[in-house]
Amino acid sequence: MVRIVQIPKNMNLKEKTASLEFEYSWFKIKYAFTLVLIPLFAYFLIKSDFIVGDFDHLTIPVILLTFFSVALTYYVLAKNINTTKILVTNHEVYVSHGPLPIVKNTLLRKEDIKQLYVTQHRIAHRYNLYAATYQINVILSNNDVITLVNSLESPELGRFIENKIEDFLSITDIDVEGELAKN
Repeated sequence: MVRIVQIPKNMNLKEKTASLEFEYSWFKIKYAFTLVLIPLFAYFLIKSDFIVGDFDHLTIPVILLTFFSVALTYYVLAKNINTTKILVTNHEVYVSHGPLPIVKNTLLRKEDIKQLYVTQHRIAHRYNLYAATYQINVILSNNDVITLVNSLESPELGRFIENKIEDFLSITDIDVEGELAKN
């Protein structure tokens, strides 16, 4: 069976005879705005009368707020500049995230991969609404299930990666309980 799949717009794919290399960016415009707002909010909050102390007279609340702001700024900076790379060879699948370390890299040998499948991950919001992200899961040869990549913004992106890896590694696609419905 031949599957016709179009490359998603935020994905780069390099296909070679001995490897596949996917790369996609984590960037979203909301993270760019947040990167500016976090330090500004912390600065004005520390300078206000709501917090005891300031930058000249360090107190526990100022230190905690500064630490929290730096940690959150690092996270948002990583969301702005990081990319995920998936390298598939005839022997292994390697997933790396960078340049800022925030997520653990994954290395799987081909013989350990039994099946790949895409699931939806719901994130609750207010007013009984939710947002959805998608993740690619792997069933290992010992029947453990691990997440290969997560926080994908569309089911098409997840399906695209899943189908390309399965085709390259000659894995027969079978239905898995909990898998996102196939079109």
